[in-house]
Amino acid sequence: MGASRPALMVLMGAVGFLLLIVCANMANLLLARLSSRRREMAVPGALGASRWEVAKPIVAESLLLSLAGGVFGLLAAFGGLRLLSSLPEGQLPRMDGLSLDGGVLLFTTVISIGVALAFGLLPALHASRQDLRDNMQESSGTTGSPYARGLLSGLVVIEVALALVLLVGAGPMTRSFSKLLLVSPGFDSTNLIAARVLLPSTKYQRATQVRFYEDVIERMRRAPGVVNASAVSAMPLHDVGAAGALPFNVEGQQPPATEDPLADVRIVAPGYFEPMKIKLLEGRFLDERDAEVGPRTSAIDETMARRYFPDRSPLGLIIQNPHGKSQVVGVVGDVHNQGLDRDPKKQVYLPTKQSPTAGMAVVARTNQDPMTVANTIQRVIWDVDPGQPIYELSTMDQILARAVFLPRLSTTLLALFALAALLLAALGIYGVLSYSVSQRTRGIGLRMALGASGGNTVALVVKSSVMLVAIGGVVGLVAATLLARSMQGILYGVGPFDIPSFALAATTLMMTGVAASVLPALRTTRVDPMIALREQCVRPGSRPRLRARSV
Repeated sequence: MGASRPALMVLMGAVGFLLLIVCANMANLLLARLSSRRREMAVPGALGASRWEVAKPIVAESLLLSLAGGVFGLLAAFGGLRLLSSLPEGQLPRMDGLSLDGGVLLFTTVISIGVALAFGLLPALHASRQDLRDNMQESSGTTGSPYARGLLSGLVVIEVALALVLLVGAGPMTRSFSKLLLVSPGFDSTNLIAARVLLPSTKYQRATQVRFYEDVIERMRRAPGVVNASAVSAMPLHDVGAAGALPFNVEGQQPPATEDPLADVRIVAPGYFEPMKIKLLEGRFLDERDAEVGPRTSAIDETMARRYFPDRSPLGLIIQNPHGKSQVVGVVGDVHNQGLDRDPKKQVYLPTKQSPTAGMAVVARTNQDPMTVANTIQRVIWDVDPGQPIYELSTMDQILARAVFLPRLSTTLLALFALAALLLAALGIYGVLSYSVSQRTRGIGLRMALGASGGNTVALVVKSSVMLVAIGGVVGLVAATLLARSMQGILYGVGPFDIPSFALAATTLMMTGVAASVLPALRTTRVDPMIALREQCVRPGSRPRLRARSV
C-alpha cells in the first residue's frame, strides 16, 4: 500500500467505528420494540416454551435486518466503485484490481450474519428471561425494565463515544487538507504540459539521446501555442526513487557526522527552469553554456544550500557524486517532488549534455489550454522518431490534482463517516429518549398533577440527553486521545492533538444531543395528568385503590 497505508488504516478504523454505531442502533431498536411487547413475549415462556424458542424470532428479525443492510451496502459499494472507475486514469492506483467478486459477497454475508448474532443476541436473551407476573402487571405507562433502560442508555453512550472519535479525527484531517492546498509546489503549473519518453538503449546511445531531445525541444519551441519548452529526467511531483537518490560529498568539506549525505539527482535540458518558473535564488540557471566539453556544472536547491552551506555561498564549490565532479553555478527554489505533504529533499540538477539519460519528460508552457497542444507534442516527437512511444501525457494541473487526490479522498470519506456517525448518534439519543418518555407516562403525569410545569418535564428529558452525551463524550475524548497518534502520518501542518478540533467536536456533539431531545421533551407537555392518575388508581392485576363514595 506504500505511502497510502496510514490513510487506509485510518479509514478502515473509521468504517469499523461506523459499523459499531449502526450495530448499537440496531440493538437499541430491537430492545425498544421488545420492551413494548413485554406481555406478548412473556406468554410463550409461561406456556412452556424454552428460552431459545422465545429468542429465535428475535434473532431471525435481527438477521433479516442485517442481511437487508448488507444488500444495501453492496449496492452502495457497486455505485461507489462505478464512481471511482470513472476517475481519470492514474488518480487512484490499482483500480484495475477492484471488483465486487465472490470474496466480497462472502465477506459481506459473514459480516451481516456476525452482526445479527452479536447484536441480536442481547435483545433475544433479554426477552427470553422475562417474568410473566411482572410483565402482565405493567401497563403502557410504566417505567419498564431497569435492565432494558440501562442497556439502552449504555449503547447510546457507546454510540456517542464512537461518533466523537470520528468527529475529532475529521477535524485535523480537514484542517490538514486545507493547509495542503495552500502549499506552493515550487513551480507554476498553469498552462504547463509534459510528455514522458523513454528511448530504447538498442537504438539510442549517449550522443544520439542528447540530439533526440534537442531536436524535440527545438521543434516544440517553434510550435503554435507553445511559449517555451525543455526536458527533465523526472517530472515534478514524481520521486526519482532509490536509483536517483545518490551519495555526494563537497570537496574540501566534511559531511555532518549524523547523516549519510544523499541528494536526488535530476538531469535537465538547457532552459528547463524558465518554462517551469522555478525561482533563481543565486548564480545562474543551467543553459547552453553547460556543454559536453568544458567544466562540468550543476545547480542545487535551497534545501541543500541551507543544510550544507548555511554560512557561505555554495557558488563555485565542487560537488562529487556517481556522475562525477561538478561546479555549483546556481541555487534554485525548492520543488516538492516527493509530494506536497512532504518537505523538499536535497536536489542536484545536472545538464543533459554532460550527463545524458534515455528517459526524460518533455515539458512545454503554452499561451492557451495546454491540452490543445497535446497533439502537437505527439506529432513533434513522432516527426523526430515515428516509432517512439509516449508513456504519459498530462498537464501539470492534472499531476497536481493526482498529488492531492488521496488526501482529498481520505478527508472527504472521513468527514462523511463523521457526519453519518453524528446523525446515527442523534437517532440513537432520540430513540432512547422517545422510549423513555413513552415508558414514563405515568410518572410524568403524576409530576404534572402535583404542580410540575411543562418546562420542568422538558428540562427533565433534556437533562437525560445531556447526561448521556456527557458520559459518552468523556469516554470518546479519552479514546480519541489514545488513538490520535495513529493519524500522525497523514496530517500536514496540524498535530494529531488538535485542541480546536477536540473542542469543536465536543460542542457539536452536545448541541446535537440537545437537538435530538427536543421532540421527546415536547411530547411530555402533552401528557394528560388525569390519565396518569386513573392508571395510578386502577392498575392491571390489582384492586382499585380509590373507590367512589356512595351517595
